[in-house]
Amino acid sequence: MENKNTQIRIDYLRKELIRHNNLYYDKNNPEISDSEYDNLVKELEQLETENPLFASANSPTQKVSGIASSSFEQIKHLSPMFSLDNTYSQEETTKWYERVEKKLGAKNIEFIIEPKIDGVSANLIYSNGVLIIGATRGNGETGEDITENIKTIQNVPHKLKIKDPPAFFELRGEVYIDKPDFEKLNEKIIKSDEQKFANPRNAAAGSLRQKNPQITAERKLRFFVHSFGKIDGKQFQKQSDFLKYCQECGFRLQDDFKICRALKEIVDFMDVMLDKRDLLRYEIDGLVIKVNSLKQQNELGYTNKSPRWAIAFKFPAKQTTTKLNKICVQVGRTGIITPLAVLEPVALAGVTISHATLHNFEEIERLNINEGDIVLVERAGDVIPKIVKVAKKAKEGFFKPPKSCPSCNSDIVKESEEEVAYRCVNPECPAQFSRHLMHFVSRNAMDINGFGKAAIHQLLARKKIKTLADIYRLTYDDFIKLDLFKEKKANNLVKAIVKSKKQPLSRLLFALGIRHVGEKASEIIAKRFKNVESLFSATIEDFTRIHEIGEVLALSLKEFFENTTARHVVDALVAAGVNIAEPESLATDALFEGKTFVLTGELENYTREQVAEIIRSLNGKVTSCVSKKTDYVLAGANAGSKLEKAKELNVKIIDEKEFKNLLDGF
Repeated sequence: MENKNTQIRIDYLRKELIRHNNLYYDKNNPEISDSEYDNLVKELEQLETENPLFASANSPTQKVSGIASSSFEQIKHLSPMFSLDNTYSQEETTKWYERVEKKLGAKNIEFIIEPKIDGVSANLIYSNGVLIIGATRGNGETGEDITENIKTIQNVPHKLKIKDPPAFFELRGEVYIDKPDFEKLNEKIIKSDEQKFANPRNAAAGSLRQKNPQITAERKLRFFVHSFGKIDGKQFQKQSDFLKYCQECGFRLQDDFKICRALKEIVDFMDVMLDKRDLLRYEIDGLVIKVNSLKQQNELGYTNKSPRWAIAFKFPAKQTTTKLNKICVQVGRTGIITPLAVLEPVALAGVTISHATLHNFEEIERLNINEGDIVLVERAGDVIPKIVKVAKKAKEGFFKPPKSCPSCNSDIVKESEEEVAYRCVNPECPAQFSRHLMHFVSRNAMDINGFGKAAIHQLLARKKIKTLADIYRLTYDDFIKLDLFKEKKANNLVKAIVKSKKQPLSRLLFALGIRHVGEKASEIIAKRFKNVESLFSATIEDFTRIHEIGEVLALSLKEFFENTTARHVVDALVAAGVNIAEPESLATDALFEGKTFVLTGELENYTREQVAEIIRSLNGKVTSCVSKKTDYVLAGANAGSKLEKAKELNVKIIDEKEFKNLLDGF
């Protein structure tokens, strides 16, 4: 019975992998992420190893993934295009390294490491220096003839830039699309009401398979060379020699490749590239580690589908699929109704994801998304997870916006056809006020440390806060009665409230939640008008005289400050002792002028993107590599090689608290 169940599972996995191969390589429309596909392969490999009676030469584990499409002429590769075995941790990489050492019976072997471009493999053939064939990898033995499309890639030379080119030269590389070009391509596709690409790899694959080369040419594809198949009349000693020769021929090499002679050097470079991954212009999904000596590569040889002398270390996945259990509708502080996806919890990029943004109802309609669908979720860097596309529909149709506010049951409207957002029209909506309070006390607004969501909800329930000014009437006795509040916490919160009264006008303007007015605009307005009274008497023309303020923002400011409710709110805050002026000393535009920062590790209260934005807004510079010219390394938890490099070079290292002190000290 156990053998029968095992056979059933093996058959199922083989059929699924063949189906997913077809979706991925032929249709460019995968249902699952790369990591989920890899997990299916690993499970099948383990079952086949433990049950050799069920082994089959036709199993997907015994073949290079991919097929040669019938849409193009098929072309047989002169030498096979192998796929690589994968590792997913430093421990697995170490085991591979030790196997190589043992097999070669040598120490201090030279390795070359290159970023693994998340693109499409291609095989190019030159005859007497002229490009004559461009083909996809296909199944490793046979690919598709895409020569005319390859010729549209700007950095693929039609003729090699060397004096005496070889009579025959076959090389391999990766076709990809830069992140900015990928975003522009998707924007164009969305305007044409077509299905956008889920990721740059799919965009590159779809572009290469266009029947019209003109369309391919418009997609701005690029090419990195990484290995060769055959060359006449020339021999290389090392992989690095081959790459250098390709550069002389006119090919572009990756900036980030490294020669290593010890395991520690490999591990350190893995840490560097994990940190640098999101800063590159193109997507990488890991690193390829190769034995550099071609003689040693030959000694190690191949399995039936992979070289033993190379391994791909895969980074934690940025995309995965999961079930969309529910779509919740939230009310923001300005009344905007925002949909939020509640997901079946799933591990992604080192954390467990259970929610994802859906942006707005127009996006829901465009994605054709509904509760119960299986969706592809993406988490890049530290940004909020987002749904990329529907992988499998549960039912027809998409989720519609509600007709009434989920908080106060008032009407929901679109103010104009140009507006994307739906909005609750009730200014006394409880959900709006709750969110407004959270914004008012937040770090970048009035910065009342310790005044969290739980405290706000309890104080609202007890009717202790009805207006913003009520915050400044709260006492120790009000806080000590709240859940999880003890003497120290209550006292600290009272002190934080008193301290917040001294915040400059720029912070107060941002805290008031004026529509379209962000942090930067608040600073600009506060520096120009100096105090809140001058804002109440300002005209549209007064606002638009400021270079950075356009008509929409000016109108929003005018509407807010001529509103009698706004007047009452500000008067009450003034009566409570809140500052309404901008001190002259707060001219911080050039605070970090000439200073260079490097960010590393996991930050607690900011994302790296937020910190980088703050630094740049104050005329500072953020780079990815530590050097003697670096002024500060801001290090969070689990900081890697950048922290060590900073210590070696005696660069000043700061934590989040010290960074905040830099901001507050000027």
